[in-house]
Amino acid sequence: MKLRIFCDFDGTVARNDVGNLVFTKFGDASKWWEKVADWQEGRLEGRQLWLLQAEHTRMTEAELDEFIAPQAVDPTFPGFVVFCRQHKIPLYIVSDGMDAYIKRILQRHGLGDLPVRCNRMDISAEGTLDISFPYYEQGCGVCANCKGMHVENESQPDETTVYIGDGYSDKCALAVADITFAKEDLLKYCREKNVPCRAFHDFRDVQRELERLLHQGMDGGESGF
Repeated sequence: MKLRIFCDFDGTVARNDVGNLVFTKFGDASKWWEKVADWQEGRLEGRQLWLLQAEHTRMTEAELDEFIAPQAVDPTFPGFVVFCRQHKIPLYIVSDGMDAYIKRILQRHGLGDLPVRCNRMDISAEGTLDISFPYYEQGCGVCANCKGMHVENESQPDETTVYIGDGYSDKCALAVADITFAKEDLLKYCREKNVPCRAFHDFRDVQRELERLLHQGMDGGESGF
């Protein structure tokens, strides 16, 4: 079996939802969660969410560096990366968040060579933000960065695609990934909508299940740990 893995960042690779933290720290915290709720309910599309908040967000490169310095990745993720490399399994980070913090955090943890598909955020000398969406035109038209599109575009006919995520921005990947590992809001959504998935707590759970699949072949349905 050949595998290709796509993994969310905020709340999945990163212990925290760093995007939420950055935009509430340096932006309009009083309005942020209201906008997130509007996005979750479909009243805002992904680009609108980010652009509206960016209008009220100011930070410098140094301030961002200092703020994200303590942000941790899941302690089991580096070992999972080693597992993927040992088995020559392609692993992509796919995120609806921003490269400015995602790439910094990966680099700090020695994971800067992982391919990342996300939105772009540039910080001006005055502290204003220029946010752009390099993958939007290829996607579903709702997500700022459609993760399902990346699964479709990168996958090969002879491979089994695996998606790992935790939240609402991962929903577009569900219809196109062969196997989904879900936790938190994504797991709740899958169970409410009867979408097949495999529950997980951390990347050790994912690795154990993939090792089993590599040795025994893929089986369907949801399994908990």
